[in-house]
Amino acid sequence: MASSGVGPAPYAFHFLIGGSECMRRVYQAIVRVAHSETTVILRGESGTGKELVARSIVAAVPRADKPFVSLNCAALPEPLIDAELFGHEKGAFTGAHTARPGQIEMAQGGTLFLDEIATLGLELQSKLLRVLEYHTVTRLGGRTAKRVDFRLLTATNEDLEAMVEAGRFREDLYYRINVVPIMLPALREREGDIPLLTDHFLRLYCAANNVPFKRLNQDAMDVLESYGWPGNVRELENLVQRLVLMVEGPTVKLQDLPEQLLLYSNAKQESLLIPPEGIAFDGEIARSEGAYLEAALRRTEGKKVDAARLLRIKPQKMKYLCRKYQIGKD
Repeated sequence: MASSGVGPAPYAFHFLIGGSECMRRVYQAIVRVAHSETTVILRGESGTGKELVARSIVAAVPRADKPFVSLNCAALPEPLIDAELFGHEKGAFTGAHTARPGQIEMAQGGTLFLDEIATLGLELQSKLLRVLEYHTVTRLGGRTAKRVDFRLLTATNEDLEAMVEAGRFREDLYYRINVVPIMLPALREREGDIPLLTDHFLRLYCAANNVPFKRLNQDAMDVLESYGWPGNVRELENLVQRLVLMVEGPTVKLQDLPEQLLLYSNAKQESLLIPPEGIAFDGEIARSEGAYLEAALRRTEGKKVDAARLLRIKPQKMKYLCRKYQIGKD
């Protein structure tokens, strides 16, 4: 999803690629918040590119040449996250042989991006709230509070409102970080973006692996566009990387796609053909036959013998069907 400069990147916006209407709304939101110091929270499913949106916000602001510090709060257990965020002094805990600044201090003058902020425990939430209120941070084992100046961007795929209601996320911190929410659309909602992203990732990974550029044929692309992408852009990127490495020749065909994509595509086609509530079979057949008869008669300017030949049926059957569905003149 990032614009890497490898090959053309149509509809690129800083680190993002996509021309769909929902992505254009994201771009507009980025432009509106970029030059402010407002706290922004990025919300959306996993794999939708929240860190890339954060980097795009930073790329257009006065802090662009300042530190950008990104921390995934779900990547480490809480004791390590504590030291990672706030830093520690020498001897603060076993193994703390030297003093070390935390991520908050390292973001001084720049931007701190906390991904998966909803995974922080209540104690860490309280400590983070104090930092935001007083603009100071105290290292683990330290006694002196240090002044910090940074812009906070956060991200989550959780229902924060439900977590506040359940007492698992502090309400005061929620209001601190939920100043300007930007909703990131799921890939399945981004009409027309899958071919753009696929082309971008093909160029990126073909160049990175020093292999000739590959393309997907239309059948394969149709399957990609019909798939639900539960892992969103990250899942698509991983798939393209695999195809670049594993498919021989310049064209990725239908049979080169993973089985789960093909099974999903077949199941979706079947659900479109026969919805869960079922169909009126006789009525569907009648509509289909009537449509073919009318199309053939239009093509032959109402000549039933010629229409019968076009449909590869006998003239007698053509006349019978026209009487049955009251189509054409006797």
